[in-house]
Amino acid sequence: MQPELIVRAHTMNTDVLKSLLTTAIAASTLTLTACGGDSGSGGGSPADNSGNNPGDNNQGGNPVTLTDTGWSAGQDRILGLSYGGTKDTPVISLLKGKPVSTQDGDEFSFQSLTYPQTSFSEIRNIDNLNDRQDYQEFDIITANGKDYVIACQDGNNSTGYEQPTKLHIWESTTPDDVESMLLADINNFFVVRGCNGLDAHFTQGSSTAMTAEVYVVGYSEPVSSGISGDRLVKVTLEFDTTKTIDQGAVSVSAGTERAAAESLYQAGPNDSIDAVAAYGNNAYIFTYQDDDAYNTLYYINTAPENPTPVVVSQSVNDVFVGVAQPMSVKDMTLVQGVNNHDLIYLVSDSDAPGIAVAGYRPFVNVPARTLTTTSDTLAQRCSDAITANPANGYGQKMWCYDSTDAGKIIELQAPIYP
Repeated sequence: MQPELIVRAHTMNTDVLKSLLTTAIAASTLTLTACGGDSGSGGGSPADNSGNNPGDNNQGGNPVTLTDTGWSAGQDRILGLSYGGTKDTPVISLLKGKPVSTQDGDEFSFQSLTYPQTSFSEIRNIDNLNDRQDYQEFDIITANGKDYVIACQDGNNSTGYEQPTKLHIWESTTPDDVESMLLADINNFFVVRGCNGLDAHFTQGSSTAMTAEVYVVGYSEPVSSGISGDRLVKVTLEFDTTKTIDQGAVSVSAGTERAAAESLYQAGPNDSIDAVAAYGNNAYIFTYQDDDAYNTLYYINTAPENPTPVVVSQSVNDVFVGVAQPMSVKDMTLVQGVNNHDLIYLVSDSDAPGIAVAGYRPFVNVPARTLTTTSDTLAQRCSDAITANPANGYGQKMWCYDSTDAGKIIELQAPIYP
C-alpha cells in the first residue's frame, strides 16, 4: 500500500467535464441526484451588450432537471463540468468521484448527456483500487465531429513513489483507447505533482493536424534546484482526427510524452493557484499570495516566451463572504467579450455559494472590472463547478452545481457584470 500523498491540492470537488454553451435563454435546473429539494427558477431577458446592466436576469421560468440516476448522496462528489455540442443541441458532461471503503483508491465516473435527454449516461468508469492518485479535473474538446476527453490525474511526491501529474486522453466513443502523458518540464527544470484546474481548446489546423492547447495549474517541485510551489503550465498537442487514439491520433508538439509541460507562471512557495480559464493565447488564473494576503485574478498573454501577468482584480477580502481572508476558488470559466470585456466567473464551495464575476479587455487600454458577486437569483446557489460557452459574447448559457440540493446542476443565463 502506498504512503499517503503529500500533494497539495486546491482541487475542485465538483461534478465533471467542463465546457461551453451558447445563447441567452431562461434559466433552468439540471438534477444529478434522486435527492429532492429546491428546484429553483430561471428566465429573464438577454443581457445588454454594454455589460453595464445591473439586475437579476435569471428569474421565472420552469425548472428543467438532468439526472444522474446513480448519484449517491453523501458519497459522490462533483469534480468538473464541461459543455460541448451546439447552441441548439448542447452536450453536458460531468466527472464525479467517491471513496470505496474496501480499498485505498477512489472510484471515478465520467458521464454525459445530449439535449433533450434528461438522464446522464456513463461513458467511462475508473476504479483506482490501490491508486491514491485521484482524478481531479477534465475538459472535452471537439474537432471534425470527434469529442476528446482530457482528464487530469494527480501525481505523487511521497518518497519512493514519486510520479508526475498525468493527462489521459481518449475519444468519448472509445473510452478504453487511452493516450497518457506526464507533466514534467520539457527542459527538465520541474515536475508537476498536483492538478488544481484544467482548461483545453483547439486552436487551428486541418483534419490530420489539429493543434490543441491544454492549460493546467497545480503544485510542482524542482528537479535539482529551485523552489516548490504552484505553477501554470501549457501542453501543446496535435490531433490527427482521421486516426484512432490507438493508431497515434495524439502527439506532443513540444517536448515528449514523458515531459510535455511548458511553464508560463510560477507562484511563490507559500502561494496557491486555484483555477484557470483560457481561450486562444489568453489565460486567466486565480491565486492567493500568502506574503501580502492578496486574492488576485491575473490575465496572462501566453504567446510570448516569458509572459508577464497583469492584475485584473486584487484584494485582501474574500468577495464570497465579505471578510479579509483567503478565497476558496473551486472552479472558473469565462465568456469571451465581443468588442467588450471578457467576463470571468468564479465559484467557491457550498459554504460560500454564489458567482463572483470580473471583467478584462485584453490589448485595449480600458479599466478592468474588479471581482464582485452577482445578485442573480440562481447564481446565488452556485458552488464547486461551473461551465459556459465562451465564444460568442454576452448572453450565453451557463451551468453550475447547486449548493442547495445535492447532485443538482443549475442552468442559467451567464450573469452580466453588476
